[in-house]
Amino acid sequence: MTTDAQPAPLPSPQAPTARADRALAPDIARGLVLLGIAVANVPFFLYGRELGLLFKPVTDATADPWVNALVATLADNRSYPLFALLFGYGLTQLLTREQARGTEWPDARRLLLRRNAWLIVFGAAHGVLLFFGDILGTYGLLGLALVLLIRASGRTLAIVGWLSFGFLILVGALEGLSGLLTQFGDGGISTPSAALFNSAGAETYPLAVLARLGEWTLGMLSVPFGGLGLLAPMILGMWAARYRVLEQPLKHRRALLLVAGIGIPVSVLGALPIALALLGAIELAPVVEPFAAMLHAATGAVGGAAYVALIALIVGGRGPGRELGSPMAKPRGPISRMFAALGQRSLSGYLTQSLVFVIVFAPYGFGLGATASVAEATQIAVITWLATLVIANTLAAVNRSGPAEWLLRRAVYRRRG
Repeated sequence: MTTDAQPAPLPSPQAPTARADRALAPDIARGLVLLGIAVANVPFFLYGRELGLLFKPVTDATADPWVNALVATLADNRSYPLFALLFGYGLTQLLTREQARGTEWPDARRLLLRRNAWLIVFGAAHGVLLFFGDILGTYGLLGLALVLLIRASGRTLAIVGWLSFGFLILVGALEGLSGLLTQFGDGGISTPSAALFNSAGAETYPLAVLARLGEWTLGMLSVPFGGLGLLAPMILGMWAARYRVLEQPLKHRRALLLVAGIGIPVSVLGALPIALALLGAIELAPVVEPFAAMLHAATGAVGGAAYVALIALIVGGRGPGRELGSPMAKPRGPISRMFAALGQRSLSGYLTQSLVFVIVFAPYGFGLGATASVAEATQIAVITWLATLVIANTLAAVNRSGPAEWLLRRAVYRRRG
């Protein structure tokens, strides 16, 4: 018996995953966490003010303590660990996909290294041209280390993950030293001020670029120390990807319920001392402040994982029939598609935030950074996020990638993808 039917060709090695075949939960999480990143980053574009807890500007605006407390509870030290978890998850997904296509490990390793190297390049451009607090370069640098761990045993991942979690807590303690520095301000040590980030108040764009060059370079040099803590959520993401936790949330429902049910209350309670201090309800002694900041950072990493677990539980599947082995995969609703569209273009969304903030707040832009309150800046951050949401869905409607995603894929895969 013969037939003219031919088997469908396998995807070519080292090609980006089609958007329709991407896991839904991680993309929704990426789209939502960009809101947390926006409200967490925007205070750094304000200048000419003294800095307080978590380097937040000290102002006289009535609403600012409430906004600072809310952002500290839900976003600060929570958004970037969440994004780091998704970064580790995505990196492992990439390797799994290449292995399924028959790509040998040396070739897959080169792809992973090339992708992270290009992330560093993108981070350098972002950090120097727009925002000294760039995270892309840090993720790219840590991603090079993850390539060494991506095939390691679960025990090795656990050891490295717990060690890096300790570094994350120590970094939180350093953030809490602002109170001690303030106490010694009259003794020759400068009180924390917006001058700590010179680029924010630079009068001209060339001067800002020069300042950001030094700030971003210093930040990258400090990654083996402070930034090492982000390896913890990245490794957790790698571990979760091995079991396809976010691609098959129904299969892992009990574990996800446990993480979300415990992690979210722990995250909120851990942020409470800092949030109450920002609100003015309590006053943290300078010697207590580093410990409160340590608690804030540690529980923030837990909160990031809990947010992802909650999103996976709500989503429940990858789309119609796309969760392999699960007959209960849920169809994509309009809200899911809306957030996923931005998540699929999260790099463009992240860079757009910085571009808008520079235009609005910098002295050589509209200059609102000198006068805007934290509450006003946060409103602008939320509006910016909503704008990127609209743009991403417009691009999704015509089946187009974000410009940054298009450029990164073309650089990584060395062809138009």
